Amino acid sequence: MTEKNRFSRLLDSLMADAELKNCVLANELQYDVSYISKWISGRMIPSEKSADKILEGISRTLVESCSETGKQKLLNDYQVVSEADLQMAIYDNLEAEYIYVRDLKKNTGSDVAQKTYFFPELDLARYVAKMHHPVLRRVKSLDVVAVMDLMAIDKEQRLWFTKIRNEYLPEEGGYPNVHYRMLINICEDKWDYINDTLFLVNLLTDNTAIDFSLYGAEQDPGRMIFSVKDEFFITGMLINSKKCISVSVSEETENCSVIYNNVRNLCTNDKLLFQRIMMIDMLMRHDYIHAIISPNLRWGIGHITEQFMPEDVFEEVLTELESAGTLTVNPDDLRTIQHMNYKAMQESDIRLLIQEEAVSNFVVHNEIDYYNRKVHLNSAQMERCMEHMIELCRSSNNLEIRMIYGNLGTECHFADNECVFIGDTMSYMRMKNVGSENNVVMVSSLNVHKILQRTFELLWDYGDGAVVSDKSAIVDYLNHMVDGIHLVSHMNK
Repeated sequence: MTEKNRFSRLLDSLMADAELKNCVLANELQYDVSYISKWISGRMIPSEKSADKILEGISRTLVESCSETGKQKLLNDYQVVSEADLQMAIYDNLEAEYIYVRDLKKNTGSDVAQKTYFFPELDLARYVAKMHHPVLRRVKSLDVVAVMDLMAIDKEQRLWFTKIRNEYLPEEGGYPNVHYRMLINICEDKWDYINDTLFLVNLLTDNTAIDFSLYGAEQDPGRMIFSVKDEFFITGMLINSKKCISVSVSEETENCSVIYNNVRNLCTNDKLLFQRIMMIDMLMRHDYIHAIISPNLRWGIGHITEQFMPEDVFEEVLTELESAGTLTVNPDDLRTIQHMNYKAMQESDIRLLIQEEAVSNFVVHNEIDYYNRKVHLNSAQMERCMEHMIELCRSSNNLEIRMIYGNLGTECHFADNECVFIGDTMSYMRMKNVGSENNVVMVSSLNVHKILQRTFELLWDYGDGAVVSDKSAIVDYLNHMVDGIHLVSHMNK
């Protein structure tokens, strides 16, 4: 029997899972049923000029007309909750496989790929296009490893290599069965302490929805390996910042297994740059307290956290969570920890580097990070938080505050609202919480710890008017934000 192309195999599988008959799909698309049979059998694929409309119709019909059992299976397979998200995810999967088969047919004359291809050279754009194989849509279960000499790649092209999540899937929620292990080389001698560090944070932030682990290891310059267990690999060697040579691409299971296992065996715990940790574990194991009492505290604030709550607002939120039965920590333990936060902000030597967007986002979205839990505050609570911050600026002699207000002029922008808590004995980061609880990491590499410290110092002393050090100017800005709270509150009435 002739091997079917990837698009046909996917469509056949989706139709079977949805328990959808060919005639039903044909009727919805207003196509003769023979076309559906040909698409499923692999004898043809939809025409390019009609592809978007057909794929949208297939996705919609699969969701709207499938059996209840089939719908539950599809929701589970694509790791989504709503029918709208399911339709988008199916469309994206079909589109990826369709484009893969269409381009394969154009370039090779066959719609079924050889098991292994070899390319003497590829520019990075084409390398990345082949790396983003359709199998990456299979978010129910993926196991990916990579060795990437990312620091040898142009800064604007690095982010092409960092993210494997399907852009059509919802931001909120996690994909616990998508595992991605990446090895990179951290070379301090060649490190750009602002751009490279911000890229590193972006790399972590972009992958909070999946089980992502980043390892540091010395490696041969230029090595580029990306492998999906039992499914796919691509390897190559960088000869400059924009081109790879000796590129191999394969879907042959045995070869994929060898490449995957060779890289996977390099991913040992002693090479981890960051250790994922849940906030409740940080609290229960007292890591959170260690972070507060660590000497030489330097905190980079990308979103407003519980450290900036006055005690009355903290208590109101705690009582509300207790009443709702959603509190997972002993309330008295949390009160003790929060009191330590309050005392530290009043009495400890702390340097705070606050992103202006952290404050403006707080005002606009009414949202605070309460021990890694999103909590919405009312306008009165927000105003008290802002007044507390203003009082800290004015009266805390040991607290130094600077604000990043403007463009740093860097080639790599800040990631989405990350917080970095640096101390001499311990450092950790809190990134955007998308509901997966993969957004808190402790720094486990001494080299990375030193890099974060050095980066903070450079940002702290950054010139060009982008970092404001005048406390009175910061207080004026915070007072302006209080007015913003009043304005937003009035608009929402």
